[in-house]
Amino acid sequence: MTYNLERSAIERFIDAQWLGKTPILYDGHDQDPVADCIRLTINTGETLQGSIGRTANRIEHIGLLQVQIIVDGGNGSADWRAYAEDLETILFNARLKSDGLPATTEEFIRFSPNNQHPYVSGVVSDIPFTIATLNAPFVRYAYK
Repeated sequence: MTYNLERSAIERFIDAQWLGKTPILYDGHDQDPVADCIRLTINTGETLQGSIGRTANRIEHIGLLQVQIIVDGGNGSADWRAYAEDLETILFNARLKSDGLPATTEEFIRFSPNNQHPYVSGVVSDIPFTIATLNAPFVRYAYK
């Protein structure tokens, strides 16, 4: 499975679960932010040996989904906190198939691996916006 399929699955999942609450700026797209939108950034990390199998080895691709929550600046934290709570609920222990649909077996991507759950990593004022960043660790499984 590829990095591009990883991106596609995550974007489809977020799009389906977010239900149009705000516009979504997708990973790597050149788009200008607006108040009340989210921006997805998918970061890849280490690749680990997950298991040694009889027919295939499980490879674990560690990643981090960063969701910037962009709201009007100067209005306090209520708006971004509400969006952060919604995102945490969506991503907490989420398991995806390669098409971005929720998985019950044969998961392709698993959020909250090894008890690493979504969390707000920081908030900045970038006039005219306030931008909060929610980090959601995940692992993508491949078999080789």
